[in-house]
Order: sequence, then C-alpha cells, then structure tokens
Amino acid sequence: MKLFLSLALFAAFLLCPTACADGVREGLSLAAVQALPALFPFFVVSGLLVRCDTARLSPLLAKPLARLYGLPPEAAPALVLGLIGGYPVGAATACALLSEGVLSREAAERVNRFCNCASPGFCVGLVGLGVFGSAQAGAMLYGIHIISALIVGLFFARTPLSALSQRIHNRNRTSFPSIFCASVQQAASTALTVTAFLTMFPSCCGCFAVFALLPYGNVLDGMIELTNGLDELTVLTLPRRTRLTLASFLLGFGGLAVQFQVRALAEAHDLPAHGLFAAKLLHGTLAAMLTAFLFALSPAVLTVSSPELTPISVRFRYTLAVLFVSALYPIWGGKSAGNDI
Repeated sequence: MKLFLSLALFAAFLLCPTACADGVREGLSLAAVQALPALFPFFVVSGLLVRCDTARLSPLLAKPLARLYGLPPEAAPALVLGLIGGYPVGAATACALLSEGVLSREAAERVNRFCNCASPGFCVGLVGLGVFGSAQAGAMLYGIHIISALIVGLFFARTPLSALSQRIHNRNRTSFPSIFCASVQQAASTALTVTAFLTMFPSCCGCFAVFALLPYGNVLDGMIELTNGLDELTVLTLPRRTRLTLASFLLGFGGLAVQFQVRALAEAHDLPAHGLFAAKLLHGTLAAMLTAFLFALSPAVLTVSSPELTPISVRFRYTLAVLFVSALYPIWGGKSAGNDI
C-alpha cells in the first residue's frame, strides 16, 4: 500500500506539473499571508509557557482536567493554547511539554487528541466574514467547534492514566533570555514543518482533482486542505443551513494537511498519534450535528448577513452566552464535584 501511494504521487506530479506548481505557489502564499502571521507568535508563547512553572497558572483547571480528562494540571497550556491558538498550536505545545519532561508520553498523547482547534480569528474572519459575510455566524461556529472538542476529549478519557504518568518533573530551570531563545528556535522549526505541509497538500489537491467529478465535490477538497474546501462554500448554491453544517464539519475535521502537521510534530518527539484521525472525524461530526440542531432550533442565530459588520442582536448575545456557559460547565462542574469530596 505504501509503495502504491508513493508511485501514485510520483505519477501525479509527473503528469500534472502545472497543477503541482500552482499548488505549491498557493501553499506558500497561504503559509506566508495567513498561517504563519497568526500562528508564529503562539508557537513562541507556547514554548515560553511550557518552560515556566505553569502549574501555578492553572489552579482553576487542575480539578476538571483530572476529573474529566484524567490529565495533570501541567496539561493546561496545551489545552488552552490549542483551543485559542489555531492549528497546530495544541500539538506543538503538547510536544514541548513532553520534551521538557513536564508531561508523560501517555498524558501528552491524550491531550493531543482533542487540543488542536481552529482559532477564533480564523472562524470569525475567514469563515464567518469571508465565506458567509457574517461575523456572528463565525463566532457561533467557533463556539460549537470548542464545545465539540471538549466533548471529544471525554471519549478518550475513560481509561485513567497510570500513577507513574500523572506528573513528571525533569525540567531544568533557566533564565528568561535562555528560554526565550529556545522558544523562538523551536517556533521556527515548527513553522517550517507547517509551511512544508501547507505547500504539499494544495499541490496534491491540484493533481488529484477526483472530487471535482462529484456534484458539489470541490468542497470535499476541505477534507485534504481546509481552506480550499471553505473557499468552495462561497460559490455553492446549497441552502444556507447545509453550507453552515458543512463548514462546521470541515472546521472540526481540520483536513489531512492539519492532521499530518500534528503527526509530523508528534513523531519528531516520539509521541504516538494513535486515534487522531478518529478523534478529528468525531470532532467534525459532533460539530456538524450541533450546528444543524442549533439552526433548526433558532435559524436567526446563524443568520448570514451582509459583509459589513452589523450590530449584534440581542438573540445572538443570549445564544452566545448559553454556548459560553456550556463550554465552561465542565470546568465549574468538575471544580464543584471536587470540592464535595
């Protein structure tokens, strides 16, 4: 199978050199214009945080992480940065925590399965305003995206971590200039990996235009490279509800380009990536189901407005508050349960 896939790639690149070159240019442009400006600062910050005593910064998350996900408090940076930093900041942080001796391999593998999410800027700016002309729709999709990720984490936390893997402290304490230099160097290495995969997968999409033969098949390019599929949603004549549901699924699944970025970072640190595809597929499915349910419950919540920013409606504020409370409920619920013990 490996030989067949390698020969297929070789033949595709040999027979479609123009499409391959266009894909490389597209990938490099995507990395330089959109991805790295948004991700690189988070790569540096994640490196700084994992080299500090982050357990002191996460007392609120300690009990819910342990009770809900079976994770030590040191996993908090990977979870928090993964939820807000964008793909693949969560994976980069989990790998850094592992290499610094802060997390065990078992704990890093667990958090890595659900800590890789799209950033709020990506959801609101590119998806909300860029695809649907509505910041409101993008914010709602981001809320659904995060809730789905937190639910996915529960599916992989049924087996408790071994006592030996709960907490490891092999960290060497150094000065801030030292950890800053190390963080920037590590961020540069991670950025190079991200750029390589963002360059490779658009060229694959150009060479293997199989999805284009299917009705509305171009949107399935998002299963390979996320932004390509999202761009196709702008020209589809599907109903609004269907396009929003598709966008929600693609955001959760992330595309193979993102998943291979996560795998590449994990393998560089000898971190297993078992179950990653299943976790992202479950993430996308849950997000799509929640989006369809929310739209059926209140279509105005995900109304697509004009490209101009419009005042946020009262109903939207109410719904956003409900989603926010729903996202925080596992944290407060875990904390209250812990206090009852």
